[in-house]
Amino acid sequence: MPEDNGNDIDDVKRELGSVLRECHEKEAFNFALFQHNPSAITVVDREGKVVKSNLARRHAHDPLPPLGEALFSGDSECDVIMKGELQKTLDQNVVREVSDVRSGGHIFSFTLAPFTHGAIVTRQDITEQKRAEAQLVQAQKLAALGTLVSGVAHEVSNPNNVMLLSLQTLRRIVDDILPVLDQLKEKEGDFDLGIGSYSEIREDIPEMVASCYRAAERINRLVADLKNYARKDDGIVLDLFDVNAIVQSAADLMGTTIRKATHHFKVECADSLPPVKGTARRVEQVVINLLSNACQALPNQECAITLSTAYNPAAGEVHIMVQDEGEGIPPESLSQVTDPFYTTKHDTGGTGLGLSISRQIAENHGGALVFSSTGSRGTLVTLTLPVSQDSEDEQA
Repeated sequence: MPEDNGNDIDDVKRELGSVLRECHEKEAFNFALFQHNPSAITVVDREGKVVKSNLARRHAHDPLPPLGEALFSGDSECDVIMKGELQKTLDQNVVREVSDVRSGGHIFSFTLAPFTHGAIVTRQDITEQKRAEAQLVQAQKLAALGTLVSGVAHEVSNPNNVMLLSLQTLRRIVDDILPVLDQLKEKEGDFDLGIGSYSEIREDIPEMVASCYRAAERINRLVADLKNYARKDDGIVLDLFDVNAIVQSAADLMGTTIRKATHHFKVECADSLPPVKGTARRVEQVVINLLSNACQALPNQECAITLSTAYNPAAGEVHIMVQDEGEGIPPESLSQVTDPFYTTKHDTGGTGLGLSISRQIAENHGGALVFSSTGSRGTLVTLTLPVSQDSEDEQA
């Protein structure tokens, strides 16, 4: 019997050892799952005070309150909202999810899960997700807008062309008839034209016709921009071209405009740029538009414009940069400058489509249009274009 008791004890020890090992393994697994979870996790007690946290939370951009202090104790909008939600979780013993909570320029979603001694607060940074969703919505809007403006442009173009032809004829008629009316006034005296006497509106008549003609021309420019915006690219033509040659050509074409805008213009082209694959004419159109905007931004001719190129081998990109010393772009407007119809140049005939079309061309080439500005003096616009794979292989 004693031997049997000894065997039973050994069996119990082995079973207990097995259970303990299993418990340690589960504990180690749960610890690893907790510590290395990509979501930021904080455990709080029933008073909302921090008990422990995982690596993602401790390494987050915002500091974690020390152990034993309230997780949400500040007066920020985030803390006020989450303090209330956490209290509801603890009081009602239910899992709560809170989304789109903003803090420090980030957007978070929270999951609050109660347990016996407190709650587990899981936080996910969904800033990039929200940004991607906003970009998708914007892309869908722009696609719909492209379809709309294509039809509108056609409907507006035809009657406007009739107006332009008629106004050209009317301008010649006015030029011919005014001397006759002047003679009639000298001979018969002043006469009424229904909206006033001839002498009162004589000087305004040519300007009335001219202003109508300018307005019709502006409509034509807008229609042309609308067609450019709505037009589907025929696809990127698989031709290699020299970016420096495109830059120099654009500078030459804009020469007169640039000389009127500034006494300080320079072109700085990097040596040995790899060629880019795409449509040279379309890229040149972007550079011309950027130079035109830079010229219009300058307050006087002593402010400078620099057109330059560079190669970033690490990113496999060629950069075309236009730097001006103009009025700059306010920070709140930087994200809007490439939106369709956004313009600060209504008084000078701006349609607000130039930069939108330029961005479209850049993206069709697999590149991007990047703006940076102090908001008070000067803007740097960088057009990035990926070099062709063949060029990268040769450079390697």
